[in-house]
Amino acid sequence: MNPVHWLKRNPARAAVLLFFAAFLALGLSIYRDYGIAWDEYTQLEIGKANYRFITKGNTDLFSLIDAHYGPLYEIFLVRVMDQSSPRAMYLSRHLWVFLTFYAGVAAFYWLARKAARSDWLALLGCGLLAACPRIFADAFYNSKDIPFLVFAIFTASSLAWYLEKPRLLRLTLHALLTGAFIAIRAPGIYMPALTLGMLLIEVLARRIKPAFALRDALTYLLLAVGFTFIFFPYLWRNPLESAREALLFMANFPQYMPVFYQGRFITPTSLPWHYIPVWMAITLPPAYLALGALGLGAALTGALRRPAQVFAESWRIRLLALAWLFGPLLAVILLHSSLYDAWRQMFFIYPALALLALDGAAWLAGLPGRRLRPPLAKALIAVGCLGLFAPVAARMIEMHPYQNVYFNRFAGADMQAVKARFDLDYWGLSYRAGLEYILAHDDAERISVYADTDAGWRSAAILGEEGEKRLNFLFDPAGADYYLGNYRWHPEDYPYPNEVFSVRVGNAKILSVFKLK
Repeated sequence: MNPVHWLKRNPARAAVLLFFAAFLALGLSIYRDYGIAWDEYTQLEIGKANYRFITKGNTDLFSLIDAHYGPLYEIFLVRVMDQSSPRAMYLSRHLWVFLTFYAGVAAFYWLARKAARSDWLALLGCGLLAACPRIFADAFYNSKDIPFLVFAIFTASSLAWYLEKPRLLRLTLHALLTGAFIAIRAPGIYMPALTLGMLLIEVLARRIKPAFALRDALTYLLLAVGFTFIFFPYLWRNPLESAREALLFMANFPQYMPVFYQGRFITPTSLPWHYIPVWMAITLPPAYLALGALGLGAALTGALRRPAQVFAESWRIRLLALAWLFGPLLAVILLHSSLYDAWRQMFFIYPALALLALDGAAWLAGLPGRRLRPPLAKALIAVGCLGLFAPVAARMIEMHPYQNVYFNRFAGADMQAVKARFDLDYWGLSYRAGLEYILAHDDAERISVYADTDAGWRSAAILGEEGEKRLNFLFDPAGADYYLGNYRWHPEDYPYPNEVFSVRVGNAKILSVFKLK
């Protein structure tokens, strides 16, 4: 077929192909720009310990403080990353995390198209996911929350695929992905509950006979447990006891570092119930929140007006999205789970909100068609989409590579006001820029540096061997040539007069370099 004719006949599909080509090109062109995140070193050690246990029988894994942490994705990264140098290793990890996110966005397109029955709306959903500033930034270095988000999409998609036509092959794939999901992060244990709940809905809707549902439920649970065991080496030595320890460990994660929230330092075990909802409200673009609220309102209104329709097949993915969004959120609130670092641990519920937002977008898109002729209506919808994404994209470009500190206006009048109430660069990504400045402007063969958090000295690994060798990190600023501070747990200014470099987002500093000698 002539490509030009195909493009004319399939403009929506052409737009989808263009989006994914552009998204891939963007990721490949910028993945080298990000620094090393605070947890990357720890995640790397988890992967190495598990990989040594699998390949060499080394039991150091069982003495590792983070042995209970889901290892599957870290094992994968150890296997595929470039180990020729520390810099190459971290850059390759960043590339693979992005490619994983890219695969997740592609899977989300399939799920969104099933939900909305429209290529254009599914593409809009991909935009809501890919152009979410904090998630976009984390998609290059966060090797625990981003893969978990991606496998939340994978498992939700496989569940929808199975429910569409219950077959053993589809059920086995869903169980396989569920096992992988749990082996990436233990909170993935919610997926079996969600699966059983959706099976019950199918029985009540009389689309699956109770006997078949019971058979498939037992088969799924057995397979999911088996795959989890295979993917989680820590369980191999003593499966039942190790599984219990892992769940207790994740439910009461030993995190004692304080969280800076609404101008106060709070322990992760004492956070208020509104911690996650507030963080979502202040760090998602307002237009995205509005679409999500519209979609949620439409779903709840429809359910109240005609309760029987929730059992209709057309409501299947909508119910899945509602359970996906509110189930984990309510569990975290009711169980008083330990949380930290904004809402990154809950990123995996955001695709559910994006699915609901498509209902809001569909309702808005239908308004012009009721009053205007088709050409004008389409033009108005196109302008609306441009207005939805253009401001967010412009802000992301302006902030690059620090989209991880994106806040909307609900957080404060400006970034300086936000800084007084919330942590900014908690990942420590800005240390890279500070170290690069020092190396570029100081000719000394050996430079003594003090960084106010561990993320500072770990960031040197991405500078290259020559630059890393020139830096001598000290544990006391008294003997240092330079002091690096990234303002984590430190919203006020540092008490040093000679600031030679800073990284700013808006009118707030997220890193300062002071020359001490």
